[in-house]
Amino acid sequence: MRAYLSLLSRPRVARLAISAVASRIAAPMLSLSLLLAVNSSLGSYGSAAGVLSGYAAALAVAVPVAGRLVDQLRPRRVLACYLVANMAAYAVLLWALTQRASVGVLIASAAVLGATTPPAGPVVRSSWPVLVSGEQLKTAFALDAVLNEVMFVTGPLIVSGLMAFASPNAAVVCAACGTTAGVLLLLTVSLPPPKGERAERHFLGPLSHGQVRVLLGIVVCDTVAYGGMVVAIAALAGGDGSGGSSGVLLSVLSLGGVISALIYGARERKGRPGPQLAMYHAASAALLLISAQVSHLVWAGLVLLVVGMVGGPRDTLHQVVLGEAAPEEYRTEAFAWMSTFMWGGYALGSSLSGQLVSADDGSHTWAFAAAAAAAALAAVVSLLVRPTPAATGAADQAPAGEDQREIL
Repeated sequence: MRAYLSLLSRPRVARLAISAVASRIAAPMLSLSLLLAVNSSLGSYGSAAGVLSGYAAALAVAVPVAGRLVDQLRPRRVLACYLVANMAAYAVLLWALTQRASVGVLIASAAVLGATTPPAGPVVRSSWPVLVSGEQLKTAFALDAVLNEVMFVTGPLIVSGLMAFASPNAAVVCAACGTTAGVLLLLTVSLPPPKGERAERHFLGPLSHGQVRVLLGIVVCDTVAYGGMVVAIAALAGGDGSGGSSGVLLSVLSLGGVISALIYGARERKGRPGPQLAMYHAASAALLLISAQVSHLVWAGLVLLVVGMVGGPRDTLHQVVLGEAAPEEYRTEAFAWMSTFMWGGYALGSSLSGQLVSADDGSHTWAFAAAAAAAALAAVVSLLVRPTPAATGAADQAPAGEDQREIL
């Protein structure tokens, strides 16, 4: 843990990490609390799912716009404006919930809420290469991945605890408080000045760069695989007569990712990123094929723990390489596009696996097999990743955030 203590002792790093915790716990809390709140208001899980889909779709479409604004304008100004708009959207949504408004009004309110979500995540990720460099950058992204994983486990647990003595609407309010606290704390961090306003920008932004497109393609494959795993795990638990065990299995998967990311972030980074990413994805594909043949929950849990332990280093390395590959003037937007591609991949993977489970009479086999195929495709695409100066050591002495467009 010495590497993490050294990282957190650097100026501004601890505040950046705490702001990431506060802002990121809001998303998983809101996903569950909004689902429960709409169902409580309208008495329909179908309507609740529609409202949640409206929120997710608007967020996925709007976050690259927010990322581009951060790159071109001052981050604090953009974050503050988005926060004000987002709090107003929360107020409208809560009013609609308390008034038992129609599903159309709730979908529209949720879409506005998603579209005005402050780009705290992309800002935090794009700030790591500015605050730290060298081996500490890998440690920072490992910490970022761990915090993200822990928040997605903790958020629903907090909502479940709140349901014991409060309404779902109260949990939505708590999600709003988390967003507010995280963004306000992020505003106190001395963020880097924008670079895009001093350079001619391509209208495609980071998507105009080949290596960024390759890395975002890998993101799609990864999240298609994850979405497939979520459905396959639910089918596996349901087939064993223990539907409630799906949450435990998902927690085991997350636990493996947290442990391995922490270990990976504390070790020295060696080797070329492309072959390493290919190796991790190939291992994930093999383990998912094994999962397809496992029907006992205990054995499934053990395999999924190993799947998670392979995923922790993979996701950390991927963020490091994306941060290195994206030109500085596009870096926040690149991480914003990563969020969009993640949402899209997850929706595609869960939808495809849902169809496969239904077609196979509730069996988890083909859903895991589809997830394995997506991971195998990611392994092939990973071979297109080229090393950057930061990865090869050529930029070890360069200031963090140095322009690396020449490698693209």
